[in-house]
Formats: sequence, C-alpha cells, structure tokens
Amino acid sequence: MFKVKDRQNSCVEPFEFLPAKSGEVYALGEALTYTNEVTKCAATAKPTHICMGPGDGNVVPVMPVLATTRFEVPYDAKPTAGTAVTLGTTAESVTATTTNGVFTVTDVDEAAGVCCGFFR
Repeated sequence: MFKVKDRQNSCVEPFEFLPAKSGEVYALGEALTYTNEVTKCAATAKPTHICMGPGDGNVVPVMPVLATTRFEVPYDAKPTAGTAVTLGTTAESVTATTTNGVFTVTDVDEAAGVCCGFFR
C-alpha cells in the first residue's frame, strides 16, 4: 500500500472520484493509471493516481500522484536507495528490479520492510 510519507509543499492533494474500469476491484493505497477510467497500474507504468478507498463499482476515490509527494511502501525484494524500481504485481508494493523503474527509492527501512521514495 502506497502511503504518503511527506510532501515538499504545504498543499494536500485533492481527492477525486474517477470512473472505475468495469469488473475491477481496488485496494486502498493501490497505484492506478487513468485515461478514460482508472485501472490497476502495470509494473513499469508511472501511476497517475493512488486509490484512497473502496469504489462503488462506478467511481473510485483517488488522489493524484505528484512529483512533490514522497510515499512509503512495502517491498517484495529489498531495493537499493538511489535506484528507480518497478511496481509489484498488485501495484501495492515495489520490487528491486531497476529495468524501466518508475519509483525512485530515497531510503530503505529493513526492520519494517518498507522503503520511501517518489514517482519520477
């Protein structure tokens, strides 16, 4: 689950309610992309939004992904600080894979099994 760690500005991203893709169920903190409807983010795609709660089948509450927001997220395999890594298969974690990485890791907390970073 992607959780806001901190922001480089004092503004809070507004929640939006965007149309859901038919048949998809979304999890809190899941990375999503949006064109005409939101959908689960692929491993090497930069997300446009983060899910902020359950949808009703028609719309999903989301927040936009901004370069000024740093997220905390669990990792599937320990990444290295300073590298850009891919998303996990559920779009709720990151991997240590750096090929076509979209999430830049700023630090790693091994004890908690999480890392912090931002989407580039």
